[in-house]
Amino acid sequence: MSDLADLDATDAGDGLVVARIRGDLDLSNLYSVHTALLEVLPNEAIGLVVDLAGVTFLDSSGVEALFRLQTSLAVRQQRFAVAIPPGATIRRALELSGVQGEMTLCGSVDEALDVLRAGPEHGARETG
Repeated sequence: MSDLADLDATDAGDGLVVARIRGDLDLSNLYSVHTALLEVLPNEAIGLVVDLAGVTFLDSSGVEALFRLQTSLAVRQQRFAVAIPPGATIRRALELSGVQGEMTLCGSVDEALDVLRAGPEHGARETG
């Protein structure tokens, strides 16, 4: 994908996929990360959890990539949640960008999977 970021995707069952990103999310890899995330999610999948616990740097372009991904998945009628530990440095960048209320932020992958399994009626929210 990029020298600055690495992506690993796993099938979490129930039509859900977890994509773990490690490294930096910024302008240099905005397009490649977005494309790679869409490619790991089959059309028949229910939703995607993006695990940012391994992300060491996130700028506004990285935040934009998450919003674009959310929009792309909504068009495909797929659910989306971000897993980011409460103490993670980049969580503050997400919170300052206005993600709260617009995107589902969860404190762990397990919490995010639970939210997506619960269904779309739960909408954007923050846990953890």
